[in-house]
Amino acid sequence: MAKIDSKGFRKDLKPFFNQFVLSIPAEEKQSSPFIVNDDETIKKCSTLEELLQQKDDAEVLQTWPGKKRSDVFYFTVKELKDHMKGG
Repeated sequence: MAKIDSKGFRKDLKPFFNQFVLSIPAEEKQSSPFIVNDDETIKKCSTLEELLQQKDDAEVLQTWPGKKRSDVFYFTVKELKDHMKGG
């Protein structure tokens, strides 16, 4: 399966993780789903809990909706886990 071309997607992850992804309890549905590419399938994860069960090297796209525009962020599951550990 093809890798995601990450050019053009936002990668300033710390504010995105803190203010959006981690602000919703892990078992509650996100306002926009995580789109996950794990090299075998492309799937939708609706909760942080589901996302954290994916492979560490799985690529993730998620939209952070704004008032005037929305931004799409690119990250891996490992980057999110590392952030959650404080790294």
